[in-house]
Amino acid sequence: MKTNLLISIVFLTLFSYRTNAQSTAINSEIKPKKSETMQQIFIDKFIVPEKSKQEFLERVRINRNFIKHLNGFVNDNAYERIDENGNLIYITIAVWENEMVLKSAKEAVQDEYKKEGFNISEMFTRLNIVMERNIYREAAKP
Repeated sequence: MKTNLLISIVFLTLFSYRTNAQSTAINSEIKPKKSETMQQIFIDKFIVPEKSKQEFLERVRINRNFIKHLNGFVNDNAYERIDENGNLIYITIAVWENEMVLKSAKEAVQDEYKKEGFNISEMFTRLNIVMERNIYREAAKP
């Protein structure tokens, strides 16, 4: 009787362990990668000659209004200053829910440009605008 009880306990323990291990393996496969769950901060810095400022700011207005309606958009801000040469230094920051929605947003913007017949590279060349673009994520708290 004691042997059967001991065998039952060992069996139940092993079964429970195996079930938990399988559940953990399945859940770890389903969990998205950390980069897919972290907010993505899209930061652009533009150097805009004074004579190009008006057209540039109109395009920024169009783009900011467009992205605000895309899935996964969190918020955006813009900052500006004039440098010693009279150039507009303009920084835009757009926050997205995660890497997947940012990728989708980039595609949506490109599709919108195609529909409009707008070529951003041509505009930057014509207006002599320099852009620096990077994607950031929030740094860990110290």
